[in-house]
Amino acid sequence: MIDDRKNWQNMNLAAIEQRLAWVQQQPDGMIFCKDSGVHYVAVKKDRSRIKLSLVEKVNLYTDLLQSVFDLNNPLHLVSEYTQAMMLALVWQSQPQRIYIAGFGGGRIPLVLHHYLPETLIECADVDPIAIEAATQCFGVKLDSRLTVAIQDGREYLEQQKPDVLYDIIMTDVFFGNGYFPHRLATKEFYELCQKHLSSAGVVLVNLLQRDEFYAEKITTFQSAFSQVCVCPWKNINSVLIGSNSPILDNNEIVSRAASLQNYHQFSFALTDRALEVKLGTALAESVRNLDQAQVLFDDSPPAGYFDCWLF
Repeated sequence: MIDDRKNWQNMNLAAIEQRLAWVQQQPDGMIFCKDSGVHYVAVKKDRSRIKLSLVEKVNLYTDLLQSVFDLNNPLHLVSEYTQAMMLALVWQSQPQRIYIAGFGGGRIPLVLHHYLPETLIECADVDPIAIEAATQCFGVKLDSRLTVAIQDGREYLEQQKPDVLYDIIMTDVFFGNGYFPHRLATKEFYELCQKHLSSAGVVLVNLLQRDEFYAEKITTFQSAFSQVCVCPWKNINSVLIGSNSPILDNNEIVSRAASLQNYHQFSFALTDRALEVKLGTALAESVRNLDQAQVLFDDSPPAGYFDCWLF
């Protein structure tokens, strides 16, 4: 069984590298740029680094890096926040079904697809051009186990039958200016996640720490799950982790991450990300004004929620 998995992974990695062969041959600079609604989807090559960004049309200097990878190691997760998203496996080491709202360059889906060869991975993204960029420039190939719907991430989940349950649900959705959709940050959305979460399932959300409503989003998340952890990356991103499974302490999180690292032989340091996880008092102390933050609801976005993203 282990040999079968290894053989498939060797063939899969060779296929990924083959799909990336044309990218290897490109000179440095822009290798993909297409108009997509309010922004441009741009892919740049800088030696072995490939970066996908959304560049806002209203301000061409405003863009948000969506995905980055190393041509020399396509299974390596370069961004530490994407490594932190892989901590989902601490709670669900052998997930049968995963749902991801947001696709970008498809880095997390591609890596999960490789290391979990029996897992179904469903994704939803509103931007077909970003998906085109991922399949052309990031080595992604969609198949029966890795699918993407061109659809709003919440709408996709709402349309699933009641018996459709996921072991892992991830939300990683931003526009080029850093705007995180209100509909994916509310109490009602997390209640929807609960309806489609397996009994020991886990939900992860990528947030920007500069978000004016960062504390409110964490408070809302905390209102939905019995255990909430946060894995911060510098002063840029934070990955929220929520589950209703038996509560894990820091030692158990690190121990499980180390076992996963040893089993999968990830090229990124999952154990290091586990060591950065904050929960309980450490979480509360790491977020300014968390004790004063209000829960977000669908029908009552806080004053200025949308204005703060205008240029």
